Amino acid sequence: IAVLKQQGFELTDEGWAFGLSGKVLFGSDVETLNAQSTEIVQGIGKALQGAGIERVRVDGHTDGSGKETYNQQLSLRRAKSVGNVLTSVGMKQQNIKLQGLGSTEPVASNDTPAGRTENRRAAIVVIAD
Repeated sequence: IAVLKQQGFELTDEGWAFGLSGKVLFGSDVETLNAQSTEIVQGIGKALQGAGIERVRVDGHTDGSGKETYNQQLSLRRAKSVGNVLTSVGMKQQNIKLQGLGSTEPVASNDTPAGRTENRRAAIVVIAD
């Protein structure tokens, strides 16, 4: 738990979650991580493994722009991008559950550019066995 807190995870109803909003954000209609976000996810993956945590879920999100069916697919591709970085640092692919949530769980208003930016994100949730 100390490692999770140190890495910025917070306890939620679904388990320990690292909301990558503000840290790992995506550009509009972009599914790939930039270099800074890749480094953040690599560090998280290494810290989780160091703490013996092997199972995570990655939730991809979009802002409210565009059609929901497209946003659903885009959010899943964002989750896959984060999952690919986690596997690149040694996490097993079968232990990473990917979930695309589209624009169903905004953390900010989609009425402003800043809010839409916050909503284009991914979150890593530690799965308790």
